[in-house]
Amino acid sequence: MKKFKIEYFTDPLCCWSWAFEPQLRKLRFLLKDRLHLTYVMGGLLRDWKNYNDQMNDIARPAQMGPLWMQARHMSGQPIEENIWISNPIDTSYLACMAVKAAALQSKIAEEAMLRKLREAVMIDKKNIGEVEVILEIAGELEQAKVLKKGKFREDLFSDELSHLFKQDLDRTKASGISRFPSLLISYKDKTYQVTGYRPFSELKKTFSLMDPNLDLNEVIDQEVYSNSWENLTDRELLETIEAPKELSF
Repeated sequence: MKKFKIEYFTDPLCCWSWAFEPQLRKLRFLLKDRLHLTYVMGGLLRDWKNYNDQMNDIARPAQMGPLWMQARHMSGQPIEENIWISNPIDTSYLACMAVKAAALQSKIAEEAMLRKLREAVMIDKKNIGEVEVILEIAGELEQAKVLKKGKFREDLFSDELSHLFKQDLDRTKASGISRFPSLLISYKDKTYQVTGYRPFSELKKTFSLMDPNLDLNEVIDQEVYSNSWENLTDRELLETIEAPKELSF
């Protein structure tokens, strides 16, 4: 069968991407091998000197907290917005590069790094703008036999990695992407863009436009679903039963 191809523009520091995880995971579970997913690291926060989110009126770290609180209330995902007071992040570029460095080892390592970075900052209030935090995560993944920490560290600060990350930044700019998460979904001769936090019902509508015969209403066995992922939040598990809020942002 023809595959759906998704370019997923995101950033480990993006609260709306974390909020969108329940819907994206459900989609991946239902489509299985009919989905080809490619991650593009968009570089949400180079530094605060060059950052200005006019839509949300954010120009300094303390102003990010209320946005994260909004994402938590709308999505039901666990988000610790107080990090923007207690230990504000200076950049997301290093975290983006960490995902790219893990990807040089395997697709599994890439996805595991991205997920661990999100959990670290959103749930555990760890500053993923710090090298020590990223290397700590790499060590955890090495213990899990997902990646080799030594190679990861070497790759993280290499010229090759800088080039790969720049390609992602260029791709984001060329595609006109200015908000995360953003998905470019291609199927046969059709391409649709989904931008921002969206309920699963809107994803279903988009995929139905691309393939009217596609059924995304399958009843999901929660035990099977739980065993498909290393970690699940309560909200992610709830997504298999219902979508609690049909809100979008």
